[in-house]
Amino acid sequence: MNISKQMVTLNQDIAGQEIGIPVYDIDCGQPNCKTVYIQSAVHAAEMQGSAVIYHLIRKLKALKLNANFVLVPNCNPFGRTQRAGEYLQGRFDATTGNNWNRFYHFDNEIVGRFISEFDEQLADWSEKQIVDKFRLFLLDSLNNKLNKDWGVNTAQFLNIKLQEMASKADMVLDLHTGPSSTRHIYSPEFLTEEAQWFNIETVLSIPIEFAGALDEASFTPWYRLKQALKQRGLDFDYHVDAFTIELGSQENICLAQASDDANGVIQYLAKKGLVEGQENITPKTVAVVPLSNYKTLFSQHAGMVEYIKKAGDKVQKGDVLARVLNSLEFDNDSAIVNIHAPQSGTVILHYPSAAVQVGTQLYKIAVES
Repeated sequence: MNISKQMVTLNQDIAGQEIGIPVYDIDCGQPNCKTVYIQSAVHAAEMQGSAVIYHLIRKLKALKLNANFVLVPNCNPFGRTQRAGEYLQGRFDATTGNNWNRFYHFDNEIVGRFISEFDEQLADWSEKQIVDKFRLFLLDSLNNKLNKDWGVNTAQFLNIKLQEMASKADMVLDLHTGPSSTRHIYSPEFLTEEAQWFNIETVLSIPIEFAGALDEASFTPWYRLKQALKQRGLDFDYHVDAFTIELGSQENICLAQASDDANGVIQYLAKKGLVEGQENITPKTVAVVPLSNYKTLFSQHAGMVEYIKKAGDKVQKGDVLARVLNSLEFDNDSAIVNIHAPQSGTVILHYPSAAVQVGTQLYKIAVES
């Protein structure tokens, strides 16, 4: 096993100084291995994933590797400098308001163009040949997007540069956190059973659609290619395993928990045959929740909020989730308003601030069917 580190330049500041990120490459020393790409902190305040990558690098040294790894622990050098007072405002571009995690690229026409261009050869190609050719197609599409005459915005530029690295991988993990959040994972519908190997309590099953995030950009084109080839009578089993993993709360790291999180990632890798020699971990009870059952509760009141129910708590319909205090009503009985759970379920996250307005996303809850 060989570990190397390089600084990948993403931009320049106004003085012409390079702005870059560290990228760690781990070569397993075997030919024709799969590649695993893992990044963290594209939302710069979501730091726990960086601690997980720290532990992964150390733990992988003790294992037999059957895959190569590309690890990017702080992938957004722009967001990590955007502070407001005591807090790192790393979710949105401070200049444009763009979400740093919504500008990955997907070309709706790419599968059709690929099949049209290689129509006569597809039946004679091996699965590996199809994979290699289609991956080049994807990379060419990214290059064309990046170099178009009118340019791209800063978030698009960052996302596409990261996506160029991710597009060469067979497995893509994008490590995030929520505001005040429990651990959960977004998984495409066809991988929800395997997603439970990460040993994270809640798996949110998402449709095979593209909405701008890296996991969707990674698995959607391959899934569509498989369906298109199936319609032509061709067997094609390849897919990219891609997940967004939410590792607790933003503006926080816990190295002990990060070690456990790394063990969950390694368990997944082991189940896929990509590493050997891992220790067994205590399995957790995992709930698979369709995205349609993941509900957002918006505040109907403005004021100062006390969160009664915390991330991970089970709630019953009608339970008091929070209390909102309005300073204009201190002289009467309307100063405190209770917020009740509309349905039973599990609290996944809540808003991080005690100051809310009407329309604030107060809670997200995985509700029971």
